[in-house]
Amino acid sequence: MLRYSFSLFLLLVTLTSNLFADSGYVIDNYRVDITIDEKNIYKVEEDINVDFKEPRRGIYRVIPEVFNGREIKVNDIKTNVQTHAKDEGDYIYLRMGNPNLYVTGAKNYLIKFNQNLGWDRESNFDEVYYNLIGNDWDTTIKKLEFNITLPKEFDASKINFTSGVRGSRNNKGVKWSVSGNTISGYTLEPLGPKESVTIALSLPEGYFDFSAEKTMFYILKTLLYIIYIAVPTTAFVVWKKFRDEKQVIQTVEFYPPDNLTPTEVGYYIDGVIHSKDMTSLIFYWADKGYLKLNEIKGSGLFSKDDFEIEFLKSSNDISKEFENYMFRALMSFKNSDGKVRISSLKNRFYKHIEKAAEVLEIDLIMSKKTLYDSKSLRIGNSVRALIFVVIFATIVYLNYFKIQNLVELGLTIILGFVSILITIGISGKIKSRTDYGREILGRVEGFKRFLETAEKRKLEMLIHENPGYFYNILPYTIVLGVSQVWADKFKDLQIPPPQWYGGSNIGNAFMMASFMRGINNSMGALNDSMLSSPKAPTNFGGGGSSMGGGSSGGGAGGGGGGSW
Repeated sequence: MLRYSFSLFLLLVTLTSNLFADSGYVIDNYRVDITIDEKNIYKVEEDINVDFKEPRRGIYRVIPEVFNGREIKVNDIKTNVQTHAKDEGDYIYLRMGNPNLYVTGAKNYLIKFNQNLGWDRESNFDEVYYNLIGNDWDTTIKKLEFNITLPKEFDASKINFTSGVRGSRNNKGVKWSVSGNTISGYTLEPLGPKESVTIALSLPEGYFDFSAEKTMFYILKTLLYIIYIAVPTTAFVVWKKFRDEKQVIQTVEFYPPDNLTPTEVGYYIDGVIHSKDMTSLIFYWADKGYLKLNEIKGSGLFSKDDFEIEFLKSSNDISKEFENYMFRALMSFKNSDGKVRISSLKNRFYKHIEKAAEVLEIDLIMSKKTLYDSKSLRIGNSVRALIFVVIFATIVYLNYFKIQNLVELGLTIILGFVSILITIGISGKIKSRTDYGREILGRVEGFKRFLETAEKRKLEMLIHENPGYFYNILPYTIVLGVSQVWADKFKDLQIPPPQWYGGSNIGNAFMMASFMRGINNSMGALNDSMLSSPKAPTNFGGGGSSMGGGSSGGGAGGGGGGSW
C-alpha cells in the first residue's frame, strides 16, 4: 500500500512540474564530463545544446555549494558566452547570454568549473553521490550523455543510477558501461521538468586521500576536548584558592537581626534576591499599618479568588530607599478609593520589582553591607565567563566541519553541556563573605533555627511580651521557607485575628489553618501578578548518502536552470 501511495505522490509531482514547465525552449542534449581526483575534487564540463522555440536572451544555471550541511565551494568557472556570475552563499548563479540580444533556434552553452566535495566526515566508507542533472531545470531534457572518470579502480557492481523526480529510486532509465576507471552512459528516455539523474557509488574507506583534512579535524577536536576539560579545571583551581573557609557562627535570635526587612533577610540567607523576598513586603507593610489586604472571593464556578490592597498610610516614614521606592510604585496603581486589585498588576508591575531589587543591591554595596566580597564575586564572574569559550569553540567546531553524524554531534553537545554545567556550579562557589556578611549570616541562620525549633513555653513568653509577635515574624518565615512550621507551632495558642487581613476566615471563629491557606493563596496571587511579564514571541525554524543506492536528486551538485 505504501509503495502505491508513493508512486501516486511521484505522479502528482510530475504532473505539477509539467504544468509549470517553460515551453519556450528545450534542451536537445546535455553532456556532462566529470574527472574526480584523489582529493575528491570534481572537474566538471557541461555541454548544453538548447533549442529556443521563442526569443530568449539565453539560459541561467544554478550550481549548489552545499551538500549534507557541508560546504562544497565552486571555483574556476569558465563559459563560452557572456556570463554574469553571482555567489549567493549556498549556490552560484550564472546568467549566460547577452542581455541586449535575443536568440532563437539552436544554441550551444559550455560551462566548466571545479567543485571540491572534500571529506564527507564518514569513517566507514567513501562515495560518489552526485546529481548529473539536478531537480531544478524547468524544461524537458531530451537526452543526457556522461563520462565520469575516477582516480583509482572501484567495484562496478556497486554503481547505481536513479532518475526521475526528487526521491525517485527508478534505476531503469540510464544505460551505462565501465571502461577502466571511466563510467560512460546516457539516458533512455527524456527527462521532464524537475526530473534529475543521480549516480550513487559506495567506495571503500580511504579511497580518497583526506589526510590533511583528517589531521586538521583531529587536531581541532582534541583542542575542543582540552577546552572542555581545562575550563572546569580552571574553575576548580580558582575555587580552591578563593573559597571562604572562615566559619559562620550562629547566634540565638528571637527577632530579625539588625532591624532587617524580610527582603534583606531573604537575601542574606542565600545571597540571592528571590521573588518571595520582594512580595513578602506586602505582609510586612500590612503588619506595620501601612495597608490592609482584603480577600475577594471569585463569583463564578471556575473564577479565581482575587486580593485587594487598601492603602492606609503614605511612605513618608519608610527610611530604606528600595522599600520606599517599591511602596510608592505600588501606590501609583491605586484607584480613587485608595485601593488596587492584585490582578490589575499583571504584566505591569514587574519592572518596579526589578528596579527595587537593583536599588537594594546598590544600597548594600554603598553601605558595605553586602554578603560577599566584591573582588571574589568579580573573580567568580570572570571564571563563569569562560563558558562562552566553550560555547564559541563548540559552535566553530560544528560549523567548520559541518558535523552531520548524529552520534558525534550528540556526544560533542553533551560533553560541552557537561563542561558548562560543572563550570557554572563551581564558579558559583567562588565567593568570600565580608566580615559583616559572615556576622549577619550567623544571626539570620540563628533566627531561622529558632523559628524551626522554638518551644511552646518560649513562644508563650514572647506573645505575653508582644501580642503581635506572630504577625511581626510571619513575613520573615515566608522568605525563610518556614511559614507552615511557624504556623503549626501556634495552632494551640490563643492568637487574635490580624487587623490587616480581611478574608472569609476572619470572624468570630478564627482558624489558624484557614488563615494560613488565605496567606498562601494571597502570596501565590502576589507572585503571579506582581512578577508576571508579557511573554516575547518565539519562532522556531531538513542529503543522505550513496548507501542503499541513493535516490534521484539526493546527491551533491546538480541544481538546475532555466531560460531568461
